[in-house]
Amino acid sequence: MRILIQLFILFALTNVSAQISFYKLYSGNSYDKGEGMIQMEDSSYVITGSSGSWDGNSQAFLLKIDSLGNYKWSQQYGGSESESGKRVLYNSDLGFYIAGFSNSFGAGDFDAYLVKTDLNGTKIWEKNYGKPNQWERINDAVLALDSGIVMVGESIDMNTGNSDVYIIKTDKNGDTLWTKQLGSVGEDFANSIVKLNNDYLIGGQWFISDSNMVKGFVLKINDLGELMYFDTISHKTGNYSVNDITIGFDRYYIVGNRNFNNSNSEYYGVYDFNGQFLSQYTFVVSGSNTILNQAVYVPNFDRVAIGFQTVNSGTYQDDFDIGTAYFSSDYMYYISASLSTAINNFGLDKVGDLIRTNDGAYAMVGFNTYIESGLNEQNGGNNVFVMKIGKNDVFPVTTDAVIGQLVGIEINSEMLKGKVYPNPFKDEFTIELEGAENTNATLLNNLGQEIASFNFQSAITYSTSFLSIGTYFLKIGNSVTKLVKLD
Repeated sequence: MRILIQLFILFALTNVSAQISFYKLYSGNSYDKGEGMIQMEDSSYVITGSSGSWDGNSQAFLLKIDSLGNYKWSQQYGGSESESGKRVLYNSDLGFYIAGFSNSFGAGDFDAYLVKTDLNGTKIWEKNYGKPNQWERINDAVLALDSGIVMVGESIDMNTGNSDVYIIKTDKNGDTLWTKQLGSVGEDFANSIVKLNNDYLIGGQWFISDSNMVKGFVLKINDLGELMYFDTISHKTGNYSVNDITIGFDRYYIVGNRNFNNSNSEYYGVYDFNGQFLSQYTFVVSGSNTILNQAVYVPNFDRVAIGFQTVNSGTYQDDFDIGTAYFSSDYMYYISASLSTAINNFGLDKVGDLIRTNDGAYAMVGFNTYIESGLNEQNGGNNVFVMKIGKNDVFPVTTDAVIGQLVGIEINSEMLKGKVYPNPFKDEFTIELEGAENTNATLLNNLGQEIASFNFQSAITYSTSFLSIGTYFLKIGNSVTKLVKLD
């Protein structure tokens, strides 16, 4: 009987966890974008992107949240100019890697950027890769079997304006093993890379000089960077782009878009592992403007989950909104019952990354322009979002999300160490100090005038219901922390 009870409890817990779905927003007081994410063994998530909320230009960051989307910690990386984290990679023995680009270091202008951190997000090293008079930007990255990193993107010649597909492999210490630059006389770049056994599939956009057209492409290279095959995609008249690739059971799937007469149509195709086309389709809907951004194969359902941008009769008609849907795994057709326009706001919304989750479902990260009266004046207008879809197509409500903490503000003076959270705050904020007793805190408005003063021991949760929205400063000893109150 005891065994049966234990099995029942295990089944109940598994069933509950399988239904986890949430939609969370994270921001500071500036322009914040989510670009990449992973899920850890304990079902927590680590997210990267770019943010101006660390009191400066755009910084790359890591944000860790628990399995329900609650803030755990965050760290920023970069220099005096701009950085962006595009993908976060995880090795349980080595820590985290952030792949992106920077114009604070290196050969000048933008260069490929790689940061290594420990499991708490503390930076161990950062490195740049690039050449003078070129911009190198990374769009995607994967871990190699030898614990190295393979990054893909574009290298732009500042004299001609032409760009090439840019591929670089480093070892686990960030030292370059090889670099490849492939291109035509026009604009060529890579958007996606996935690992297929010991090789890599890369997708993007390629200019064909003979026809003066832009086509999507898929290429395969081995671990030495040697080209194994290359195929271009142009199903109908117009310019094509492959935006993402995902690996299925015995085939792989590509998603992207076709641009014709300044309108986008969704494109999807299926290859076998030998590089042979199985099917492709360009889905044209009158009055609709749709780009398939990201895809991931979900083996529990033998389906392909898609994250896309769309402007149609169901949106606010101002800019792209976000949708998600399941496609069949054989020839990539809509399973319409699961189609959902998930994030529908004024302004631009975009999917940055889509991943499988430990419970057999999927999650996505990106940015949106969630607007509420009195809110965007404080957060800069853009938020990182994370949306977790439940295993049985349980979609979270995306219309009533509250913006949560992105920036972890640390109190670190000669006398005090601790933290203040959340920031921005709404109804209250919490102060936690290490080893402090009988501490005095003073709250100032943005004119430097004292509006409150209180004493506490090592921690306090302070009610802010009497405060109006705006910027405040918390003074504890010699430390001054900037806080933002939201409506």
